[in-house]
Amino acid sequence: MWFDQHVHMEHGPYSPLEYPESWLEQFLAVATSRHVGGLGIVEHGYRFLESAGLLPGEWSQKRCLYPLKGYTAFLDQVRHKYPIAVGLEMDYVPEQEDGIRDYLRQYSWDFVLGSIHFIDDFGLDVSDMKDQYLMRDSEEIWAKYYQYSIKAVTSGLFHAITHPDLPKIYGLAEVPSDVLRPWYRLFVEALADHQVALEINTAGLRRPIKEIYPDPLLLQEAAKAHLRVTLASDAHEPENVGLYFDEAKILARECGIWAITAFTADGIRTISLS
Repeated sequence: MWFDQHVHMEHGPYSPLEYPESWLEQFLAVATSRHVGGLGIVEHGYRFLESAGLLPGEWSQKRCLYPLKGYTAFLDQVRHKYPIAVGLEMDYVPEQEDGIRDYLRQYSWDFVLGSIHFIDDFGLDVSDMKDQYLMRDSEEIWAKYYQYSIKAVTSGLFHAITHPDLPKIYGLAEVPSDVLRPWYRLFVEALADHQVALEINTAGLRRPIKEIYPDPLLLQEAAKAHLRVTLASDAHEPENVGLYFDEAKILARECGIWAITAFTADGIRTISLS
C-alpha cells in the first residue's frame, strides 16, 4: 500500500476552520481505491494569520486569513481516528528563518514539508506572475532556487523538500542539463548530510510541463546518495489522491530508487518498490 505524503484539502467548499470529517473521508475513499493506505494531510502555512510577514509580496499577504488554532483544533479531532499524518507545507524564505521556526513550534506536527515557491516576491507557480520567467535570466532563477533549497535543507526545519525542480512548471526557464547538474549534486549532498527526504511529486503531470517532479537526473543523483524519497500527489481535490503513482514507481525504479519513505503518525516507514 502506498502512502501519499502531500495532500491538501483546501480546494473544497470549506475553509480550514470548517472542514467536516466527511470531506476528509472523500480523500480517504479515493486513496483506498488507488491502494493508498495513508495520507499526509497538509495546509499551506501562508493561509494562517500567524504567518503574516513570513512570505514576501502582496500575493501572500492577502492569503493569511485564518487563525492557526482553528485548523489545529480540527486536526486534533481527526488525527487519531483516520490513517493520516498531520503536517504543514511551509515556504522557506532565508531571511525569515527564525520567524518560520517560531511559527512551526505552535503545533505538534507529525512532519513538515519545506517548499520554495518564491524568489523574492516572484511566485514561481503563480500563474499571474509567469511572465516574469520571460523577464528574468533562467540560469539565475535556477541558481537562486537551489541556493534557497539548500538553505532550507540546512535549516533543520523540514522532513522533506517538495516538488524539487518547481521552476520547470511552465517550461519557461529551460537551461541545459549541464547547468543544472552541479546544482543537483550540491542539493543532494545537503539532503544526505542533513537526512532530509526528496519528494517525487506527480502533480507535474497535471501542470503545463506535463512531467513528474523532479527531473530524472536529480532522481539519479538521489539514488546514488541513498536519499530518503517520499511519494506525493500534491492533491488539492479528492480525485487527485494517489494519481499517477504507477508512473512515479516506474520513474523511480528506472532512476535506481527501490524504496519510498513515509513520515507517518507512528514514525518513519519504508515501502518497497520491488
